[in-house]
Amino acid sequence: MSEHAPLAPSSAPQWGHCSGSIAAQANIPDRESEATREGTAAHWVMSETLLNHRDNRDGPRECVGYLGATDPQGLLIDDKMVEGAQMMVDDVLEVAHRFDALPYLLIEHRVAMPKIHPQNWGTLDVGLYLPDRFLLFIWDYKHGHRETGPGSLQFVDYLQGLCEKYQIDGHLDQQTRYVARVVQPYCYYAAGPVREQTGFLSELRPQWNQLAMKAHEAFSNPTLSTGLWCRDCKAVGTCSAARRAGYNFIDLVNEPYEMDRMRGADLAVERAILSDGLAVAKARLEAIEDELHHRVTAGETDSGLTVETSAGRIEWTVAPGQARALAAQFGVDASKDAVLTPAQTLAAAPAKVRPLLKQVMDKMTGRKAGKLKLVPADASRTARAFQKRN
Repeated sequence: MSEHAPLAPSSAPQWGHCSGSIAAQANIPDRESEATREGTAAHWVMSETLLNHRDNRDGPRECVGYLGATDPQGLLIDDKMVEGAQMMVDDVLEVAHRFDALPYLLIEHRVAMPKIHPQNWGTLDVGLYLPDRFLLFIWDYKHGHRETGPGSLQFVDYLQGLCEKYQIDGHLDQQTRYVARVVQPYCYYAAGPVREQTGFLSELRPQWNQLAMKAHEAFSNPTLSTGLWCRDCKAVGTCSAARRAGYNFIDLVNEPYEMDRMRGADLAVERAILSDGLAVAKARLEAIEDELHHRVTAGETDSGLTVETSAGRIEWTVAPGQARALAAQFGVDASKDAVLTPAQTLAAAPAKVRPLLKQVMDKMTGRKAGKLKLVPADASRTARAFQKRN
C-alpha cells in the first residue's frame, strides 16, 4: 500500500461530491506552503506527545517539551505549534483518562475503507473504540484558520474505516455511537477550539453510499460538480465547471425592478449560499492569479499584466546594539523590553516546578476576544453550555 491513496480521506469532501476532481488533479503537483509545513510540524508534536503517554516512552509528556526542536522535515517548532498541539493532546487525554482507555488509543494510524473503494485509505490523527460502552471516538487536528466541521466527509470516510477495523457490522452500528471532534486552535470559532458531532454509526449509511458511488464513478464515468469543496481543489483554476459557476454567480444584469422583503430565516439561508459562492469564487481567483504569475514571470506577454515588487517594511541592517547607540545620539531610546511568551516561559522552567508554574500562570494569562462573528444559534457558547456530552 503506497503512502498516498488516490482516494484520500482528506480529499473526500471533494471526490465525495465531484468525482471528476480525481482525474482533474492527477497531474497537478502539491504546492507546499509555509502554512502546510507548520501544520505538519504541529501534527508531529501532537502525535509524539500522545505516543509518549500511551507507550510510556521517555519523551516529553507536554508539547512544550518540543519547543525549539525540529520536526522530521527540519522545521523549527515554535510556541504557536506547541500551543495548538497541546489543545489537541489535552482533549484526547481527557477522554482517554475518563474511560481508563489510554493504551487503546490509535495515534497516526493507517486505516483502509475497502467497502467505499479499494483505492480508499488514509492515516487518521486519533481514534478510540470502547466496545463495552458502544462508543467510537475520532479526532482530527486542524492548524489553519479556516473553519472545518466535524461532520465533513473526511470524518465519515474514516469512521467507515474504523468500522472495518473493529468489525462493527450492520447490527452493531445501530447501537454504537460515534463522537467526531475537530480541534482548531486558530480558527477562533465562537464556541471554542473543539467542535463535536455525535450520532449512531448507522445514521452515516447514506453518506457511506454517497462516497462509494462517487468513488467508483471517479474511475468509470467522472462528472464535475461545483460547491464549497472547490476551495481546496488544485484544478479549480482550469475547471470549466468552476468557471461557468463563477460567471453564473456574478453575471446578472438588467433584472426587473423588485425589492426583497425577506424574513430572518430567509436571510440566514441566503447568507450560507453566498458564503459558499464567495469561497468558490475566491478559490478560483487565487488559482488564476497563481497561474498568471507563473506565466508572466516565464515571459508570456499576452495577458497585458506584469509583476512588480511591492515595498516591504523598513528594517535595521545593523546589529541591535549599533541601532540603539545611533538612536541614543539623537536622544531617542530605541531599546525595547521583551518578555517570553507563556509557552516559552514554561519551556524554560525546570520540569519539577512546571506544573505549579502553569497553575499560577493560568491566573495571569488569557486570550484576547476576537471580532464578533455570526455563528448558527445552536453552535453558540450559550447553546453549547447546555449540550449533553458523552
